[in-house]
Amino acid sequence: MSPTLALPPVPVGWFDEVEPAENFERQKRFTPFTATYNVSGQPAVNVPLHWNADGLPIGVMLAGRMGDEATLISLSAQLEQARPWRDRHPPLW
Repeated sequence: MSPTLALPPVPVGWFDEVEPAENFERQKRFTPFTATYNVSGQPAVNVPLHWNADGLPIGVMLAGRMGDEATLISLSAQLEQARPWRDRHPPLW
């Protein structure tokens, strides 16, 4: 279990408004926890278990054993049942 992102949700266009090198640096600062799973193929899931003061979701990333996506899907369903997020939307939806 880890945070999904290292920063609060950023404004739309935050990555596109800068030169490519700075764009890459921003990506690294924003998503340092997900790269390992993207590269390795180890299953991971993000679940929105908290919301910031602006009503934006804060994700928690859960990782599982190789080939065991079923456990993550089951756990995600249990978490959603315990703390529903389906009808939660940010103020600018």
